[in-house]
Amino acid sequence: MYTQSFSVQDGPGLKAVEATSAEDAKLAEQFQARIDADGRIEPQDWMPEAYRKTLVRQISQHAHSEIVGMLPEGNWILRAPSLKRKCILVAKVQDEAGHGLFVLCSRDTWN
Repeated sequence: MYTQSFSVQDGPGLKAVEATSAEDAKLAEQFQARIDADGRIEPQDWMPEAYRKTLVRQISQHAHSEIVGMLPEGNWILRAPSLKRKCILVAKVQDEAGHGLFVLCSRDTWN
């Protein structure tokens, strides 16, 4: 379902990236060439809207998985047998929450 290929041609399971002008078509070709060369894509770079939308959705899913990952740990804090173990669980929950916040903030740079 996810792919790095966003060509102007239709592919199996892909919608075509429609170029609205000759300049957009040229930018789409340059973008695809950078992807094919395993180049780095930065938030301010031009990219097809379908690519940006999918990328933002994937980043959001990653952030939510980090946040949801801390929920089971948090339930055990009050049940931990010692203060030391409570502190370990609190640190783990804070770590996961921090990861989620970091990923959510980075997602906002792509919008």
